[in-house]
Amino acid sequence: MPENENDFYVDEYGEIHRNNAPQRLENDALWREYQQLEYEIFSHNDKSPEKLARFQELEKQLGLTQQKKNAFINAKNKLRAEMGQTMSVTQILSMGKDNQND
Repeated sequence: MPENENDFYVDEYGEIHRNNAPQRLENDALWREYQQLEYEIFSHNDKSPEKLARFQELEKQLGLTQQKKNAFINAKNKLRAEMGQTMSVTQILSMGKDNQND
């Protein structure tokens, strides 16, 4: 996991690319389980005690700290702020319609 937001970048398709990504072949099964639990807990609001306990156990095993999690949150907020500065599709279409009417 990246230590800060400079350890990765997001391309124009929304894909996250890590700079100097460590090889984690031995932990792939744990990562898949962690991601599945994260999806079930946060996307489907399935907060059963067994799942939450396993989720916290996997965080410890994989070495996920709050600082590492905050890097993703900060990057996500930064991208949202940048998106707020750009024009939406509706605004662009509205401008095109205005130009046609002139």
